Amino acid sequence: MPRIRPLSEEEAPPEARPAYGQDRARYGRVLNSTGVYAYAPQWLAVRQQLGPAAERSTQVPPALRSMLNLYVASLVGCPS
Repeated sequence: MPRIRPLSEEEAPPEARPAYGQDRARYGRVLNSTGVYAYAPQWLAVRQQLGPAAERSTQVPPALRSMLNLYVASLVGCPS
């Protein structure tokens, strides 16, 4: 559970609302982080660009990226 209550789409500023639809299209739901970043739409825009940029990077081999994703997920308590 986040320490900062995520904003619902209705509560979010108009410039942050497209990110809610993008989350639904990509993940099937709105991520908590989107609702939290919606408090500062300029930071939400940066966060929306950071994920795809990291995915396109070729600096980290795919196998290592998968291992890192699993490791980070275990650190934050995701079920395996």
